[in-house]
Amino acid sequence: MGEIDEGMTQSGLISNLFAAPIFRHEPEPSDFLMILGKKPIYKQHHREGAPSLGVFLRPLPSSTFCVGQTEPRVKVFAPNTTGEKTFQAPFVTYQIAKDLHRTETKEGRGLRFDEINDRLFANTVILPNALRQRIKQVASYDKNTQIWTMTSHFCVYRCS
Repeated sequence: MGEIDEGMTQSGLISNLFAAPIFRHEPEPSDFLMILGKKPIYKQHHREGAPSLGVFLRPLPSSTFCVGQTEPRVKVFAPNTTGEKTFQAPFVTYQIAKDLHRTETKEGRGLRFDEINDRLFANTVILPNALRQRIKQVASYDKNTQIWTMTSHFCVYRCS
């Protein structure tokens, strides 16, 4: 996390993905916290259309810590490189298997294609054929119900 003098310590926020130093911040009276979020909808003034974003200002808490520059602990692949594609394919397959396993365990049912896409890849562009190919690796499809269920040979967590 950088150079630290001998005998000194530095707190940090450390995970499997990154490491970053943490510093205590003594706020000035003029400091504030600006939050960007959806505006609450009141039924009297409700207008149709996309929800709007609003800015909320709050006083900065007296006990505030700031996180410094993060240092990656794992390789971050550049877009559309071989490394990214090699990583993404098994990662997508695992996420699908994990979600199917969780749904079958908790709710006793499988998932439709659009449910898998909406739950896992709502903010990602993944072509339907590519997604279907990944699902086929871990699940079987019932044409009558249009539901994907886990295949018995695929194990999400530790298998004996």
